[in-house]
Amino acid sequence: MFGSTPRKPGPSHEPLEVREAVSRLDKLSDQRPELAEPIRLVRELLPILFDSGDLVALPANSLVDAAREAGEKLARGEPLWRGVPLGALDRSLAARWDRVCSILGHERGDESPRRLAEVVRSGELSLANSLEEVLAAGPAQFRRRLDERGLDADLGSSALRLTALPVLAPWADAMQATWQRVGWPRGNCPACGSWPLLAEFRGLEQFHWLRCGLCSAGWQVDRLVCPFCESRDHRQLHDLSVEGQEQRFRVAVCDECGGFVRSISTLAPLSPPMLLVTELETLHLEVVAHSRGYGGPTSRS
Repeated sequence: MFGSTPRKPGPSHEPLEVREAVSRLDKLSDQRPELAEPIRLVRELLPILFDSGDLVALPANSLVDAAREAGEKLARGEPLWRGVPLGALDRSLAARWDRVCSILGHERGDESPRRLAEVVRSGELSLANSLEEVLAAGPAQFRRRLDERGLDADLGSSALRLTALPVLAPWADAMQATWQRVGWPRGNCPACGSWPLLAEFRGLEQFHWLRCGLCSAGWQVDRLVCPFCESRDHRQLHDLSVEGQEQRFRVAVCDECGGFVRSISTLAPLSPPMLLVTELETLHLEVVAHSRGYGGPTSRS
């Protein structure tokens, strides 16, 4: 029942990646006490989101079909999952959505999460259909559906992303070799079409990878390119940073379109749970970018 204490998975269901992410959250809590509330929320969500005991894989035939069509779709600039049916996941998504809304309701103490849970539980809104729409054309239609029902579109969009991430992440991992082989020089995600959540400068070579916040996909791009307008003019592209953090954190900004991407130096790819932690860890970079007049992407191709 909504509002009850969310079920916590047993130790056997809690992946190492979740334990590592929670450990990082504990350290971040000591370092950034001003983030205490969002840290507490993410810490409670992580074991629920990535409970390996109830993750349901996408149908194998969908993987095969996506791989078969990959070359043509990517050559057209079309993300792989655009048009892929997700109806088989509706029940799994709905159950996870209910648990996410329960935690959000417990943290917020208002009616918005409960109402979001009810509109899905009643069958009025299908999460599989909603996610298909997001993959096809971005989140605008989903937000409109929530607005029409008097629901909190910002909260609903966040809940959908949290619900979908653990389900889509294994598929993104399985398909990564496909776009690496075919090539994907664009700034939006080759799997789901979303804009990047952040950029990684990986390893000793500091290769530039973009990471998706909806499905966790990673794709390598040129270091000197704006993912939003694809400008390669070095006079328009530069980095901002906070004093003392230059080696680990930066925010890449584009003077041509006003876009920005938070960046982190890392030896290895961030796991999906660690992406959520790093999103918190780099919130101050977003503040830095906004204070200089930079915004984020407002639409998606």
